[in-house]
Amino acid sequence: MQLLQLHYFLTVAKTEHMSHAASALNISQSSLSKTIAKLEDDIGVPLFDRNGKNIRLNRYGKYFAKEVERALRILEDAHEAVQEMAGIEEDQVSVSVMSSTILPPIFRSFYERRPNVRIYQSILPDVVAKERLISGEIELCVSNTPIIGQGIEWLPVLKERLDLIVPKDHWLAQYDEIDLIEAKNERFIGYKSGLESVSMFEHCCLQSGFKPNIVFEGTELSIVLQLVDEGQGISFYPEYSFLGNHLKNTKIIRLKNDHCFQMVGFAWLKDRKYSYVATQFRQHMIQAFADINKNSNSSLIK
Repeated sequence: MQLLQLHYFLTVAKTEHMSHAASALNISQSSLSKTIAKLEDDIGVPLFDRNGKNIRLNRYGKYFAKEVERALRILEDAHEAVQEMAGIEEDQVSVSVMSSTILPPIFRSFYERRPNVRIYQSILPDVVAKERLISGEIELCVSNTPIIGQGIEWLPVLKERLDLIVPKDHWLAQYDEIDLIEAKNERFIGYKSGLESVSMFEHCCLQSGFKPNIVFEGTELSIVLQLVDEGQGISFYPEYSFLGNHLKNTKIIRLKNDHCFQMVGFAWLKDRKYSYVATQFRQHMIQAFADINKNSNSSLIK
C-alpha cells in the first residue's frame, strides 16, 4: 500500500466520480481505475459500490476513508513540524477567484491546517485570469465561466442558482418567485465575462423563450448590480454572491426556471509542476466544494 494510492483513493472518495477525480489529479481515468482496483485487491474487500459509471463508498470504504484521512493528517502535521524545526518557510499559493460567500470559510479552514502558507488572492476579469494562468502568475482560477484552452484543465464543481434582482419600486418586486418569461419586456443590465460569445444571463432568457432587451452589458458584476440599485434595469443575481449585501434599493426574486444557473469551476495548467502546498490547496478547494454539493440543493455534474 503506497501513499499515492491513498491520496488517489481519498480524491475518488470525496468526489464519488472517477472522471472528475482523474481530472483533478491530472491523470488518465484508466490509470486511476487501476490504482483503486489494486488498492482494493491489497485490502481484500471492495471500497465502492459500482452501478455502471456511478460509484458510491460502501461501509468499508467510508470507514477506510475516515482512517486514511486521519493518518494523512498526522503525516502532514509531522511534515509541518519538521519544517518548523528546520526553520523552513511554507510555500505560497496564488489564486484568482470570483466574489462569493463560499470562499472565505474555505480559505479559513485551509489556514487552520497550514497557518504559515501565504495565499495571494485576486478578483480578476476571466480574460485577465486566463492570461495570468497561462503565464504562470497565478496557479488556480475559480470562475463561474469555463476557462478553457490548450494546456488548461477545467473542472466544473458547483451548480449555482441564478435569481432575479430588481429595484424595490419595480412592479416585479411584489413577487417572491416568478417565471422568467414574466420579465421578457423589461430592461436588462447584463454581465459578461468576456470569454463567452453569449453570456449565461442571456442564455437563461433565450431558453425561457425570449431575447432580452440588454441596455447595458459590463464585465464587473458590482457595477451591474449598482445600476440595478439605481433603478436602471433588472439583472440576474448569483446564489452565493455577497455583493447584494451593499445594495439598499433592490429585491431578489427566486426564479422557477431550472435552467437558470451557472457552473462554478476550477482551472489550472495540465502540465505545470505545482508545489506540494499548491497541489494540497487545490485538493482542499475541490473537497470543500464537493461537501457544499452534498449539503445543499446543488449537485455535481455527472
